[in-house]
Amino acid sequence: MSRRIAFATLLFVAASPQSVPARSTGFSDQAQPVSSGWEFSVTPYAWLIFVTGEQTVGNTTVDISTDMFEMIDEAKELYGFMGDLELRNGRIGLLADIFWAKARFDTDFIAEETLIPGLNLAILVKGGMSVNMAILEPGVAYEIANRSGSGSLKDPVAYERSTAVDFLAGARYWYIEPEIALNVSATISIPALGLSRTGGGRVAGGKTIDWWDPYVGFRVRHKRGPGKELVLRGDIGGFGVGSDFSWHLKGVYNIDTRLLGYDVTAQVGYRALYADYEQGSGVQTIGMDWLWHGPTLGLMFTW
Repeated sequence: MSRRIAFATLLFVAASPQSVPARSTGFSDQAQPVSSGWEFSVTPYAWLIFVTGEQTVGNTTVDISTDMFEMIDEAKELYGFMGDLELRNGRIGLLADIFWAKARFDTDFIAEETLIPGLNLAILVKGGMSVNMAILEPGVAYEIANRSGSGSLKDPVAYERSTAVDFLAGARYWYIEPEIALNVSATISIPALGLSRTGGGRVAGGKTIDWWDPYVGFRVRHKRGPGKELVLRGDIGGFGVGSDFSWHLKGVYNIDTRLLGYDVTAQVGYRALYADYEQGSGVQTIGMDWLWHGPTLGLMFTW
């Protein structure tokens, strides 16, 4: 009888649900959901540009040193658009950065010269110059490393910390279109004889300069906590395909916030872009050895 009771007891215990204490590891026992959808972000931004370097036209090379404040002060028209776009799914991201600007500068001056005693030359120039410029930067990103934060349940912020490294590859397209239109009139006079002759004409021209630069680089995305992220990017390019050499550095700090009732990400950073490009030879040479750099400020919208 005792054997039957013991056997029945064993069956009852085996069929009953068991309660096993869970071992605390500091992480949730439930598996975290993995996002499999696409995430799209658009970041319009402003770039306060400082330009230094050299400009070569023909056999003449001049130094360049200007900034956005001078451009705004001297330009009759100045407008443009700057935006950063990213479409991401898991480890793969499609990138695009767009920079476009157009500026117009007017000129109006008179030059007078005495060629020889009694023979005077006066030149009047009126007109202006406009510059249409764009930089388009398509590329791809692939996450090659990702280290998530760890900690205890007493420190939930630790779960929001992570560092990811992306490999970048793409191309950078430069487009520059200067246009010059001048009305020139010249007057030659001999006051002693009361003689004067005036003539003039219109001078106009422009030449489109454009090229592609392949590039490769890396990007580090460091999430410091809820709604806070530091992003550092660097790449090199050109390799003689377009420019002889180019490089690009960008660092931004993102902070999630609300604006007019919408969730947005405020972005502040610094960007530097360099290119050494030359085409033609002799009097047909056009060369640009430029460094563009300055702070950036933007707003990121994510869907």
